[in-house]
Amino acid sequence: MIEAIRTPDRRLRVFVSSTLAELADERAAVARAISALRLTPVLFELGARPHPPRELYRAYLAQSDIFIGLYWQKYGWIGPGMDISGLEDEFRLSRSLPRLLYVKSPAPDREARLTAMIEQLQAEGTNSYRSFRTPRELGRLVRDDLAVLLSERFASGEGRVGEPASPASIRDRRVPRSLPATSTSLIGREQDIAAISTLLATPEVRLVTLTGPGGIGKTRLAVALAGRLEARYPQGAEFVPLASIAQPELVLPRIAAVVGASIEGSRRPLDVLAEHLAETPALLVLDNLEQVVGVAPELDELLARCRGLQILVTSRTALRLRAEREYPVRPLTVPAFSSRPPIEQLASLPAVQLFVDRARAVRYDFALTDDNALAVAEICRRLDGLPLAIELAAARVRLLEPHALLARLGRSLDALGTGPVDLPERQRTLRATAEWSIALLDDAEKQMLATLSIFVEGWTVAAAVHVSDLTEDRTLDLIDALARHSLVNVEATDVGPRFRMLQSIRELAAERLAASAGLADVERRHAEYFGSLVENADWPVERQAEWAEQLRTEEGNLKTAIRWFFAHDIARLPHIFRILWLFWQMRDRMPEGRVWIQELRLRADELNDRAKTELLLIAAVTAVEVGDDDSGLVALEGLKRLEERIDDPYLESAAQLAVSWIVPIAGDFDGALQAASKALEGFRQQNVPFKGWAALTVGLLEMTLGRDDAARAHLTEADELGVQFGNHWLESSARTQLASLAVRVGQLGRARTLLADSVHASEDARLSTQTVTFSLVAFARLALAEGDAPRAAMALGAANGLRKLAGLQAWPSMRRGEAELVKQVAQKLDPEVFRHAFAAGSELNRREAVALVASVDRK
Repeated sequence: MIEAIRTPDRRLRVFVSSTLAELADERAAVARAISALRLTPVLFELGARPHPPRELYRAYLAQSDIFIGLYWQKYGWIGPGMDISGLEDEFRLSRSLPRLLYVKSPAPDREARLTAMIEQLQAEGTNSYRSFRTPRELGRLVRDDLAVLLSERFASGEGRVGEPASPASIRDRRVPRSLPATSTSLIGREQDIAAISTLLATPEVRLVTLTGPGGIGKTRLAVALAGRLEARYPQGAEFVPLASIAQPELVLPRIAAVVGASIEGSRRPLDVLAEHLAETPALLVLDNLEQVVGVAPELDELLARCRGLQILVTSRTALRLRAEREYPVRPLTVPAFSSRPPIEQLASLPAVQLFVDRARAVRYDFALTDDNALAVAEICRRLDGLPLAIELAAARVRLLEPHALLARLGRSLDALGTGPVDLPERQRTLRATAEWSIALLDDAEKQMLATLSIFVEGWTVAAAVHVSDLTEDRTLDLIDALARHSLVNVEATDVGPRFRMLQSIRELAAERLAASAGLADVERRHAEYFGSLVENADWPVERQAEWAEQLRTEEGNLKTAIRWFFAHDIARLPHIFRILWLFWQMRDRMPEGRVWIQELRLRADELNDRAKTELLLIAAVTAVEVGDDDSGLVALEGLKRLEERIDDPYLESAAQLAVSWIVPIAGDFDGALQAASKALEGFRQQNVPFKGWAALTVGLLEMTLGRDDAARAHLTEADELGVQFGNHWLESSARTQLASLAVRVGQLGRARTLLADSVHASEDARLSTQTVTFSLVAFARLALAEGDAPRAAMALGAANGLRKLAGLQAWPSMRRGEAELVKQVAQKLDPEVFRHAFAAGSELNRREAVALVASVDRK
């Protein structure tokens, strides 16, 4: 019956698709434009009414040569037995025709299904797509676009104006390429493309799922891959956008529409696709499958029935099929630099390259310079290397320089603004991307995600169990679910798995936590866990470097816990700070710790005597580190007033050690040695790790007083204890002083060996600034003894510069000897030469300073 329905004349036919009522004027304008070119407009309202509507427009489409789609606010009528409107059905059926598509704006009341349909058009990106406001503007656009289309497509032999296209010629037309055209370059994914291409070249690999959070670049990578690989497949690669599909049962019909398989009557879409694809090698790219993963069993069956078929999926969650190979798409990570790297190194980072490329799209003259390169790299690092976030940030360069943009980051999830309008709606802001991901979770998973947002820079299983107040099995189940949705990343470490979430996800989850009734309990359990982590792990007797590294890993969580204790339970803070002192010492956190101590001292009246003693003790020893001599002396007086009320051998010995560090401020080195010796004896009796610092202190004071043999014995003891404890800070510090003793007695070869050992005792990253300055001063003594005063001046300048940068000062017991050394070196050089060498040294970063000391190996 359909073959008998004919259009009124035999000229080239242009089918006009739209809803009827709302676009009547526009349809009339399009009809006039078509007729002006001596073509035939085919409009539904002109058709033979005795025929059912669906049969009518299908017949007219089958006889048409060009398709024009007009869209505004209405999705259109859905007929009996159909799950889509006639408007969308017409669009799907027009796949084999040249298309011209037009969308009217503004459209404040556009229906949701039409919005989804238009997003699909945008995703496909293979058709002429124009916006218009008035019928007159539309008429002009159609007239111009048709003229171009006719000259390009039909004049080349596909058809002649005035000659109708036969049904056979329509069927034989090649289906247009479905891969979206890309307007931006793909950066930093060369290794991913190579790895996935290798996977898909393996015969037994039929299904690969690219997983990752929203904005990671899964779609862009999949399109690039398909474009690279489509020559392997006779029919090319087919791209199927699924973001607008909400029901799994609609996925296969959408695939059928894309590949040109017509589903007639009551046939199952699966059967139609299996018949259409058969055994011909084909690649389907199914984009954004996460909200319809229920279709997985049907995809599995499709693979089983079509032996030449391969499927590449992008999804925020895996399909969990046995045939599936999951490929997590990683961020474009940027390392944290301990010192300023050269601009060439920063420019080679893919994340930085992406930022620069997208910034030039909005500011043609943007360039990476010495002034902005570090800020650009830090922006990319703060954004977790997430490509969408980097692109949104780069767009802000139109208004803000990188330094200003960096200052805005971290204030709000919305700080990056809105992306290009040709992005899907769910990806035009970082917030929309995060919300899309979280909306796919069930209630328990959403609650767990909110709870986990309390953690800073990651968490362990044990921490999650305590803070969530769930069983370990339930906690693991929920974290696993979040990981499957690409909302949580898992890292394997030497001490077990560690979990993280992207900052964009964490910020939105934290908003949900802040609005929940359980916020206070989550904050309390978090603080309790990390407070106990410190309190129950007092200085270990071995592997102290690993202990310090664990605390460094949890540093963000510890800071959050400390702020909670300041607000709710300050009594625990003195003990926590006393334990953290060693961490601050080993990891260059002394100035930060000092700020907390000063804040706590303002509330010392709220503490009991033991807590006050620990607070004064830690206040005294940190004061001398940062050169706050007056505060150190005040703390010492406070300790003396509490001395009789201290009934704890450990605290008594610690107080004596604090005395030995402070009284050299007033030049009392004999009193300092007496106090340090008493502390060492006490710690030896208690057999606690603090004896290592006491031995080092005694050795330093004996050196200052000229008691070299006794100093050597105590420094050797400190070195051995450093090895025993696994404390590279103590080990290296002792060796630098032993090197200075060797220089003093003329054993220069021994001094060189000890100095080389002092900086090779561990990796550079594990040596604190204070330890490096000890090595530099000892190096200066050796250089002076060898007659190289300029290198000695440079080393002293480096020590001075590094201390200033870290907010530290030389220890009181070492200041006099160091001042004498500076004077001796200056006397050996012309004043200008000394100033130049000292200034050059002060410009060295920590790595360069370590390299200077290590150069003794080359002597």
